[in-house]
Amino acid sequence: MSNTSNNYIQKYKMKVFNELVKLAWFGKLEEEIEELPQKIIENIQDEKERKIVENYIRLSMGLDPVKSDRSLREEARQALSLDKVKKPLVSVIENICERCNRFHEGSCPIHSHDCMSTDECIGCGQCIEECSLGAISDKIEFIPVVNLLQEKKYPVFAAIAPAYVGQFDPSITPGKIRTALKMIGFSDMIEVATFADILTMKEAYEYKHIIENNKDFFITSCCCPVWVGMIQKKYPSLLDHMSPAVSPMIAAGRVIKALNENAKVVFIGPCIAKKNEAKEENLADAIDFVLTFRELYEIFNALDIDLENLPEDNREEAAFAGRIYARTGGVSKAVELTVKRLDPRSDLPFKPEAFDGAKKCKDGLDKLLAGEMDATFIEGMGCIGGCVGGPRTINSIEEGSKRVDEYANATPMKTPFDNLNALQFLAQLGIKRYEMLKNNEDEKIRNLLIRNVEK
Repeated sequence: MSNTSNNYIQKYKMKVFNELVKLAWFGKLEEEIEELPQKIIENIQDEKERKIVENYIRLSMGLDPVKSDRSLREEARQALSLDKVKKPLVSVIENICERCNRFHEGSCPIHSHDCMSTDECIGCGQCIEECSLGAISDKIEFIPVVNLLQEKKYPVFAAIAPAYVGQFDPSITPGKIRTALKMIGFSDMIEVATFADILTMKEAYEYKHIIENNKDFFITSCCCPVWVGMIQKKYPSLLDHMSPAVSPMIAAGRVIKALNENAKVVFIGPCIAKKNEAKEENLADAIDFVLTFRELYEIFNALDIDLENLPEDNREEAAFAGRIYARTGGVSKAVELTVKRLDPRSDLPFKPEAFDGAKKCKDGLDKLLAGEMDATFIEGMGCIGGCVGGPRTINSIEEGSKRVDEYANATPMKTPFDNLNALQFLAQLGIKRYEMLKNNEDEKIRNLLIRNVEK
C-alpha cells in the first residue's frame, strides 16, 4: 500500500476493519464485539486508549465516534439495523485530539481546513491524510452490505471504478475479481468504464455544440466530485461552461436500476469523495453503498478468498475511452477521440488542459477565470494522478497509471461508438440513436444522465 501518506495509521485502521469483517460475516458481531479492542491491541495501556480503539470500531461499522461509555454491543446492534450510513461521513475522533500536543493551527488539519466545520467540504480527503495521528477518518459502509448480500432479497451489483485494474497483483485479472465478488454474494460485477463510454459520447456532442456556437471553452463534469464541488462552491460563474452530465458512477447506478427496479448497487472505487457524492440530495437515487479498493482488499483477505487461484469470469465491457478515465488526462483523450470519430472531416479545435490535485485544480480555475488560459476543454481531478492516486487506492500512482494504460490498450474498442455493450444499454433504455444524447430535455436523458447543478 505505497500510495498513502501515512502507512502505519492506514494499516492499523484496516486491521480493525479486517477483524470486524470476520465478526459481521459470520454472524458474531453482537456476541463478540466487546472482546475486539483487546484482540486488536493485546496490552491496552489505559481507558483512553481503549476508547480510541472503540471509536475506530464504530467508524468501521458506519457509526459516529462518541465520547460516551455506550457499550460496543449496543453499537453493534445499531449498526446491524442500518439501512444506510448517515452523514457526516468524515468524523473526528476527539479522544485522539485530546492526546495531541499540536493544537496550533499551523499543523492541525482540523484547524487549518475551513471546510471541516462548514458545508464547504468538497470531500477531497486531504485532512484525513494530513492528520498524522489518525484522528480524522471516514466511515465504512460494509455492515449494511453484508445484510444485503446474505439476505438475498435483491440482486446486488458491484459497480467497480476504472482504476481497479491497477490495484491488485498483476496476476489478479478482472475476471478473477468478478468471480470473487460473485462468491461473496454479488449478482455481477459491472465496469463503470462502460458508463464512462456513454458519458463520453454525451460530452463529445455537447463539446461540439458549444464550440460550433462560438463559446470559448467547455468544462467536463465527469468523474470527480471534488472538481464539481469546487466549481459549484468556489467558481459559480463558470457553471455555464460546465457539462450537466452526472459522473460515470451515478450513471451506472441509475442505468442498472432502470433496467432492474429491484436492484441494489454498491460502488467500489478509490475515493472518499464518492461516499459523499452517493448521498447528495439530487443523486441519492443511484448508489446504495460505497466501498473503497482498500476496504475490498481487506474483505477478501478477511474471508480467506484466494484471488490468484480463482477461475476467470472475463468479458470485454468497455472501450479504450472509458478505461482511461482512471488517470489524469484520460477524460480529455476520451472526448477528443470521440469528437474526431463524430465528424472526421471537421477542423473543430480541441485544446485540452488537465489538472490533478486540489491545489492545481484551484490554480487552474483561477487562471481560467482570469482569461489566462488558451484551452477549449478543461478537465480536473481532485487527486494527484487522477483516480489512480485516490486516498483509498492500494498501489502507487505510477503502477496504477501503467496498468490502466495497458488495460486500455488491450481492447480493440477505441471509442464508445465501438462499444456494443454501451450501445446495448442505450437501446434497452429506449435511446435508439446516438444523437438523442444531445437532447437534455428528453425525459430519459434527464432522469439518467443529467445532474441538477445549483447556480
